[in-house]
Amino acid sequence: MQRPATLTLLATALLAAAVTIWLSGWNQSMFLVLNHAGHALPDALWSNLTLVADTLFAVAVLLIAASFRPIMFNQALLLLLLGGLLVHGFKQGLDVLRPAAVLDRDSFYIIGQVLKNHSFPSGHSFTAMSCAALLFLNIPRRTTAWLMLLIGAAAALSRAMVGAHWPLDILVGSAAGMLTAVFCVYLTTRFRWLRGHGMKLFTVFLLTLASAALIWHEDGYPHTDLLALIAAVSALLTAAVRVWLPLLRMTFQANSVSGAE
Repeated sequence: MQRPATLTLLATALLAAAVTIWLSGWNQSMFLVLNHAGHALPDALWSNLTLVADTLFAVAVLLIAASFRPIMFNQALLLLLLGGLLVHGFKQGLDVLRPAAVLDRDSFYIIGQVLKNHSFPSGHSFTAMSCAALLFLNIPRRTTAWLMLLIGAAAALSRAMVGAHWPLDILVGSAAGMLTAVFCVYLTTRFRWLRGHGMKLFTVFLLTLASAALIWHEDGYPHTDLLALIAAVSALLTAAVRVWLPLLRMTFQANSVSGAE
């Protein structure tokens, strides 16, 4: 099965699970089961997995990957634009209450900041699975591609473990993220102007700035500073070696030739 079809099938399964949970009324009970089960593992694990689902962390990962496969710059820009509109549009429009605003505070565990509003869909889950899906569609090695999806799924699941999101939020956010990634890859394949060099350069600049911002990013969760620093520095160094230095070298050579004439 081709990879876009695989992601579409997985997203459909997640949406079917979301509908089942919604119709059965299992959302709260399943959240409590997941949240309590997750407490058996260290808070640092769930905090860092939630960081993996943070937009700035995902941007750093995409900067590294796209430095080796430049078409991903164009795909990533579309993903950021469409994802932002989709997630924040639903969040602001529906304004579903989070677990901390509905359940007794002593009935579940919260790691990090206490959030109460704008629950549906989970933006972190969308980010984790859309980024993982984009990598899945672009990484040639099948084992590595599937590993990216598994890490994305664990990052999405962490949103229940830290007490921030209902299972319904996570399932729909994850499914929407995968489908959006498939759609962005389709658009860049279908329309030549979306593969333009100017769009690529703008995205490189944007992702570089965002990766630098990750160094000082306060995500509200404990034990995440080291991973954030490693991701940011890795992304900046990779972009410098693979993109910025060759670009500067080409510009310098072009100016030298122009001056010689």
